[in-house]
Formats: sequence, C-alpha cells, structure tokens
Amino acid sequence: DGPLPEALRAETWLAHYRDDVLPYWTHPDALGEPAGNYPTERRMDGAARPDHDRRPRMIGRQIYTYAIGYLLTGEVELLQRAQPGVDWLLTHARDPAGGFHPILAPDGAPRPGAQTAQDIAYATMGLAAWYFVTRDPRAEAELLAARDLLFDPAGFYDAQNNRIRDGLRADGAEFDVEGDGGWELVAQLDPINAFLLLAQPVLSDADRRTQVLDDLRTLSDTLIAHFWSDGIFWGVHDRQGAYGTRHVDFGHTLKSYWMIFQVDKRLPGAPYRPFIEEHAPVWIDRAYDADYGRWGKRPTGPEGDEFGSDWWIYAEADQFAAALSMVDARHGDRLAETAGHWLTDFVDGMPPHGIIPGIRRDGAPVFAWPPSDTAKCNVWKNGYHETEHALIMYLHGRDRAGEPATLHFAVDTAAVPDFVARPYVFEGTEADRRPGALHQIGDRPLHAVEVDFVDVY
Repeated sequence: DGPLPEALRAETWLAHYRDDVLPYWTHPDALGEPAGNYPTERRMDGAARPDHDRRPRMIGRQIYTYAIGYLLTGEVELLQRAQPGVDWLLTHARDPAGGFHPILAPDGAPRPGAQTAQDIAYATMGLAAWYFVTRDPRAEAELLAARDLLFDPAGFYDAQNNRIRDGLRADGAEFDVEGDGGWELVAQLDPINAFLLLAQPVLSDADRRTQVLDDLRTLSDTLIAHFWSDGIFWGVHDRQGAYGTRHVDFGHTLKSYWMIFQVDKRLPGAPYRPFIEEHAPVWIDRAYDADYGRWGKRPTGPEGDEFGSDWWIYAEADQFAAALSMVDARHGDRLAETAGHWLTDFVDGMPPHGIIPGIRRDGAPVFAWPPSDTAKCNVWKNGYHETEHALIMYLHGRDRAGEPATLHFAVDTAAVPDFVARPYVFEGTEADRRPGALHQIGDRPLHAVEVDFVDVY
C-alpha cells in the first residue's frame, strides 16, 4: 500500500494541534481574569473583550479544549489551564435549582434567563472531558446531575415522546427555543456528543454505566424515529422536507450518523449497523464536493447542494469519514484530500493562528476578517471542534499505520494501576500503560499516565 499520505499521518495532526491550534488557546488573554473566567469573545489576534458577557456553554467548550488537548499531547500546561475553568464553572455557572445559568456577567454574576438542553449539554461537556482525563469525582457528580436533569419527567424529559425538551423557563414551563412549535434535533443530539458518549464507559458505578448506555440507545431511537427521513436528520421534527431551515446541513446529519455508529458498537447485537451501512455512506458521498476535493455545507433540495463549508461541518465530515475508515478503509480514500485542505484552508496564517470559521468552495476564506473581529472565538465558536478533529485524525493515523495510539491521563496516585482508560469515544484494546510525573493541579496531586491503544475503531 505504500506510505501514508502526509495528511493522514498521526504526526501531522500532533504538529498541527501544537503549532496551528494551541497558540490561539494558550494566548495569555484566553485564560481570563481571574484565571478560569474564560472570555467568550476574543479578537483574531487573541486579545480578549473582557467587558462582554460569558456563556457557560463556551466555558465548557474551552475546558474541553484544554482537557482533550492534554489527552492528545500530554502537555501539563493544558491541565493547569483547564482546572481553573472547572472551578469557575462550578462556582459561578451552576444554577442552584439545577443545570447552568445561560449567561454570566463578566465578573461571574448570573444573568436571568431560560435554560436550554443544548446549553446544559455544552456546559457539561467540559466537566465530562475533565472527568475523562482526571477522574475528578466533583466533575462526575455534576455530569450525572446534568444527565438526571435532562431525563427527569418532571423537568426536561418528555416521557410520552421519549425526547428531551428544548428548554425550560425558571418556573418549569417548557420553552420553545426557536418559537416554531417543533422539537429541536440538537436537544437530543448534543447531549450524546457533548458528554453522554464520552463519560458512559468510564463512570465509576456500574448501574450508572448501564443507565447511560440505555439513555444513548433511547436518544438514538429518538433521532431516527422523530428526525430522520430521506437520509437526512432534520433540524426540527415537524419540518422534514423543509430544506434551508435551521440545522439542515451536512454537519448535523453526519454527526447524527456518527453518534449512532459509536453507540451501536457498545450495544449487544449492533442493532443500528444495518441502518448505518445502508444510509451513512450515501451521505458521506453526497457531502463530498468531488470537483474541489472538499466537504460541502448543506443540501438545498433533493439533488442540489451548497458548497463551501463552515469549520465545524468540515470537521464533523472528516471525523465521520475517519471513523468509518477505521472499519472500512475505502472510506479513507478521499480523506487524504479533505484533511489536507483543512490544513491549508482553515488555519489562520497570522499569529497566534487558530482556525477560521468558514471557506468558499475553492478553499478561500469567506471573509477578510480584520484583527478586531471575533470570528475565531465568540458565542458559538471555541476550541472544541478543532481539538476533537485533531485528536480523531491522530487516532485514525495511528490506526492506518498499524501503530499504537498513545493518550495521556492524569489521575490520583492510587488509581494509576487500574483506572479504566478508553481511546476517547472509540472502542479499542489497551496495550500498555506507563506512569509518569506527579503534577500538582489545583488542590489535587495527579499522576500522569500514558496509555497505548491498539485495534481502535
């Protein structure tokens, strides 16, 4: 077969993460004042807009960026950046009635407002990533509390329809996030990818592991039963066939297929495998713009498509293609091309680099952002997607090369020999683990542990 193309080599993605992604997130202003009060909005040059409100969902994504960045690189500075974010989130963003305040003032004071399932999921994302890497019991308790809130029939859970409600007001009344009368895809999908899938196999209690696996199956069924038709996962359950409406794009459809694909691997009998095998490759093919070797943005009709792409859609398409390629190498053929274009198109050439939000069909940026723009860090964009993308491309590269994938954890000394390590949201076999240095992270002494995985899929 010959050597792997440069864009598929694991070393390429380690270098990309360290050289292209991290400098923007290790910029001094990214840490916030005080440390952990991460600014939701920062300029293209990295400078913060400290007087702007904070979004806990973006604090959660930034904690994820540092925790999963450590998982990939083993750079202890990233743990030292994640820990104060965890503390700030738990101190200021938790709603005493459950969940998280949707908005915080610059000093951490809560702003009143309705809670959405999506906001709760992404605030919890950081805690799940932190728990996955460090096994902090505080974080585990909080992510289980978030799970319980979303599945509480007296709150977010609509038991009659087996779905998570879009949002709740302070008085407990259901809140229609988009005001369209429909149920939102992201209220079901984002809890899966933000925290349930990552945390489920490493929860400390066996009954909870079983419970959350049942949740993952329920939400997968809900996605298919209420949101899927004609191969597409539609953004609103009663707007199927309405092209051009919210969340009808290749990103949400491919992410839905990918999440169900990963859940299926954990269930006896692989119940979703026929569904995935029949429909997912068709939509990977549809999303691929063969004329330009890049992923497209969205279907505009039964046969028409909009090309060019947003960063997160492109990342999700690469990630799902990589996941499919780990079980069927033919899906990786075009990945060398699309991943190579990510490296050339999405990296901001001006220090401190980072990832721009969108490209045209030919790979040119969609806009000439001035230094004062917040296109790389704002109320919808943070370091999550680019970090996950680098990690999955690294795991895929190691798998394609037939080499062990090394991931980095940091746990209490007593847990070093026997904590359950997993290759992110994938399945795999642990081949070796090596204890490393002892680090003081906040008030916890944590032992670094390198774990090698093989047969990742």
